[in-house]
Amino acid sequence: MHEGTRHGHATIISWPRQFDRVSVDLHRLFKPASIAVVGASTQPEKTGHMILRHLKQGSFRLYPVNPNREEILGLRCFPTASALPEVVDVAILSVTANLTVEALKDCVRAGVPFVISVAGGFSEIGEAGREVQEQMREAIRGTGTRLLGPNTMGLLVPEIKLDMFFLSQERSPRPGSGSIALVSQSGSVLTGVYESAEDTHVGLRACVGLGNKADLDENDFMDHFMKDEKTHCIALYLESFQDGKEFVRIARKVAERKPVVVLKVGTTASGARAASSHTGAIATSSDALVSGALRQAGVLRAMDEQELLDASKALANLDHIKGDRIAIIGSAGGFGVIATDYVASKTNGFGMRMAVLSEETKGRLREKIPYFASVENPVDLTGVVTDQMYYEVLEIIQRDKGVDAVLLNLLFQPPSMTMGLLDVAEKWARGGKKPLVVCSVSGNFPRPILRRLEEKGVPTYTSLKRGVFALHCLHERGRFLERTRNEARHGEGRG
Repeated sequence: MHEGTRHGHATIISWPRQFDRVSVDLHRLFKPASIAVVGASTQPEKTGHMILRHLKQGSFRLYPVNPNREEILGLRCFPTASALPEVVDVAILSVTANLTVEALKDCVRAGVPFVISVAGGFSEIGEAGREVQEQMREAIRGTGTRLLGPNTMGLLVPEIKLDMFFLSQERSPRPGSGSIALVSQSGSVLTGVYESAEDTHVGLRACVGLGNKADLDENDFMDHFMKDEKTHCIALYLESFQDGKEFVRIARKVAERKPVVVLKVGTTASGARAASSHTGAIATSSDALVSGALRQAGVLRAMDEQELLDASKALANLDHIKGDRIAIIGSAGGFGVIATDYVASKTNGFGMRMAVLSEETKGRLREKIPYFASVENPVDLTGVVTDQMYYEVLEIIQRDKGVDAVLLNLLFQPPSMTMGLLDVAEKWARGGKKPLVVCSVSGNFPRPILRRLEEKGVPTYTSLKRGVFALHCLHERGRFLERTRNEARHGEGRG
């Protein structure tokens, strides 16, 4: 980052551009009919073999490119990309760094619109690597070919079984299809987040590894996912901004239509050095400047990989919160107190408010729960709670105009709890008027139950703090949307 300038109260970030930005249609990249794997291998442990094997699970016309083989995995081999019988939509370069430039030039001659280079050994290793990466950029400059990478994991689109990743599916299970688009500058972070999503049954729309961003970058993919109707939230891990000013502009435009969550790292001097050696990124050391710019754009900021997924699944599945008045419902008083502190504390929590239940609400609650249970917020249903009690209490809370959102803390130890509680939680999370997230602080027993809720689009969390954080993100989303509506109204008034 070079500088930040102030215009009024808005902070604008400015980074140098490396390419003149031209809007690019990425449809063929995400929905290719034909794919070439340059550097395809017969050896199962090789990257080129793994990628080809994974792609065979989808419905694509596949072309292994290897001048030393006649066929691989039952598919006819070709010596070069330019020797293929058709112009493929995507070519994946699974060759070493010293062979990448020539392979890329061959793809350009063949008219391939999208090339993905998975090898490392470029700008992240220093000057020699930067020179090779610049040769790649020169090879595509002024052509119809766009480049993802180098040093990238590639793409994953679960819905169509487009799996370009070179990691074993057995060791790195892929997530199912969903509505969160995950874009990461780091392959390891990308892997960690999608594996966490798979483990908890959170579906993803797509996974994109940016790598060194020699050409295509986060701005291109934000623009694509903004237009994609099946994407409900965009989650990004970034070590640098390729064009910070452009990022703020596009992110603001996207955020007005759908949520954007960013985990931005490299904001300390040590972190910036680590980012540079990882993906060749030029990172900013001004954390305050980054936070201000993201807030200005309506982007929610995550501080670690868990928050990135936690925020994204809430924002992808639930509507924003119009206020910050939270009701907590559970069957354990101690957990209710802990959650209350997370809601209300401005130092150790999220600075929201505990909803004040109306007298009418409390009167109706007294009719449905034991006399020794609490009708104050947090509502404590005690260990005699039943599925029906949860249903009736949630129905009553839904009608209270002083409640903006609900934290439902489910414990499955009480003897009267059954699997019917799944239907109760889904009913009010999906069909209620108040956004609702589910927490369950316990051992392994509820994990399959929580996974089933996630499959139904109900955000679940295994800690109270994570659940309250999700509600905080929904509230911040609501504040941004209200601000943009006010700006639009004032703009119309001035007009």
